[in-house]
Amino acid sequence: MQGAKNKTAAIISMTAKKSSDFRVLPRREALGFTAINFLVTDLDQARECLLMIDGRVEYILIDVEQKQHVPLVEEARRIIKQSRIITCKPNDATIESCDLLVRHYFNDEIENKSVLVIGSGNLSTKTALRLAERNAKVSMYSRSYTKTKKIAEALNLILPKYTLHQIHAMKELAEQQEPFDIIISFLSAENIVGPEYLLLIKEDTLVIDGGVNNFQASFIKEALKQGASCYRLDVRIAFLYNLLFLSNEVDSFFICIMGRKTLDGVDFVSGGIIGNAGDIIVDRINNPTQIIGIADGYGGVKSKADYTKEDERRINDIHNNPALFEKADTPDSE
Repeated sequence: MQGAKNKTAAIISMTAKKSSDFRVLPRREALGFTAINFLVTDLDQARECLLMIDGRVEYILIDVEQKQHVPLVEEARRIIKQSRIITCKPNDATIESCDLLVRHYFNDEIENKSVLVIGSGNLSTKTALRLAERNAKVSMYSRSYTKTKKIAEALNLILPKYTLHQIHAMKELAEQQEPFDIIISFLSAENIVGPEYLLLIKEDTLVIDGGVNNFQASFIKEALKQGASCYRLDVRIAFLYNLLFLSNEVDSFFICIMGRKTLDGVDFVSGGIIGNAGDIIVDRINNPTQIIGIADGYGGVKSKADYTKEDERRINDIHNNPALFEKADTPDSE
């Protein structure tokens, strides 16, 4: 993927942890962007940070997820005068990072792997769904079995029909008879996962601390002795996820691929635009190289079996008139 070169950015995100202090997190780089990263916990910290960086970076990525009762995006739009504001969803980037780490560790072979997801919040729920969609055997466990059971039931309702395994809510850790291949924690509290979880790991179990400091030192020490691989999730893996909106490919899609044009009396559409019945659907509105078909008027492509003689004539005329595609190389004059 190609992106803009030598661009500077800052990321301002929040955490649900009430005890966390203002932090400067590791810098992130991808697609030609270099970003400094700040974690704020209240409105005063956010304001000070916004005033400090406005105009010193080209882009400011603002956490749009409402983790606390703080209008972070609203405040950024009020304060920022020079840099360009881009909203981002750090939780989604965290899920992407976790998914990438699990896939890397198991060489992208996750089907039928047993997974324990600890927690019942936003990140735990999204992780459980993602891995179940990859046909892993996912169990969820938290201090509230009632909540976890409801979440598992809800997720099972939206899993694809032929998913191999339903998500299971564990009432007690002792009900698990075999150790897990993967244990992932996304808790908002520190030092929660202790030695009682050691019976659930084996040699080569992948242990991921996604909530930061979720595991007690005694657990980590013994888990490593047993041959488990323990990671604190580094969300820089998926930094480029937050940059997609700014990538050249996305800009190019909206400028060169998606669109509607009328050339020599022929109406063309591309890039997902729902055409009127009879519009010609092409692969890209500028420099088209392929005719996809004829729009049926309600978002689909007309079956060739339903082509009228007039439809066939229009398609043949376009194929025999390459000048139409050459004209489509220029942007609309509108």
